[in-house]
Amino acid sequence: MPNEAGIEDDDWLGIEWSPWYRLHPESDDLTKPSTGPGLYRVRHDVYDGLIYIGESGRSVRGRIRALIRGAFDEEMPYSDPHTASPSLWAIANEYGLGFEVSVATPPAAENDYQRKAIEDALIAVHRRETETNLVGNFGRMPPGYEKSTQRSGGARGGQSDEAERNYREGINPLPWENPEAVIADDWMGLSWSEPLELESTVGEIPNYGGVYRLWEPETASPLRYLGETVHLSNRLESHRRAYEEELFVSYAPLTEYVQKFQLQQVETELLGAHWLACQQAPQDQY
Repeated sequence: MPNEAGIEDDDWLGIEWSPWYRLHPESDDLTKPSTGPGLYRVRHDVYDGLIYIGESGRSVRGRIRALIRGAFDEEMPYSDPHTASPSLWAIANEYGLGFEVSVATPPAAENDYQRKAIEDALIAVHRRETETNLVGNFGRMPPGYEKSTQRSGGARGGQSDEAERNYREGINPLPWENPEAVIADDWMGLSWSEPLELESTVGEIPNYGGVYRLWEPETASPLRYLGETVHLSNRLESHRRAYEEELFVSYAPLTEYVQKFQLQQVETELLGAHWLACQQAPQDQY
């Protein structure tokens, strides 16, 4: 399996990772991951790169067990308790067994904000280095498979022609231009607007999709918040009502992305770049 970007190494992103464990409900390996907070990455021997990256604030072992619950049954599992279980089921149905998992429990994983930010950084770097999209993240499924609803919805997924038409094709990674300058007008290769005072943005912001960032005038980094939305004007109006202090806002229109998960991919990549630049998440994130 190609690993030129080091994404499967035991020191990926400067983090100490466990060996790769066989991912199967009958494997003794499932007793080896930590029961504390942590991060995990999943691969399959048919895929180049990883297929899923996740985190848990309670028990990384428990979260991995939730991931594979029902993944090898005859019927596709529901998308709860783990949203990526249907993707694993589809991969197993198409290609058979071959899953492995590796975990990491750095001290920063004890902090919810840091752990989630590191997860975003891992996803962002995976996108940048492999130029691929993780098949199990962002609610995605392999082509030709419809995802199960949550148990309360009662609808199990499976193979279907309709799923082929509704396939969630991922977007290309960002250009990663000027990645450390989190308030630059070309940060990550996007075309950011000039900074505006948040309190004076009424009627000034277009109401189409994009990403945006908030920061304090005296402190450029870390940012206060970074988000995505299909309606920039509406979202920033809600922020204007929520914040009493003076903040700057800048936005980057992304009208070419019409699906929510595509904007979420951009947001995650920006949050990952922010962590790499500042070693922390925006102050009000998560």
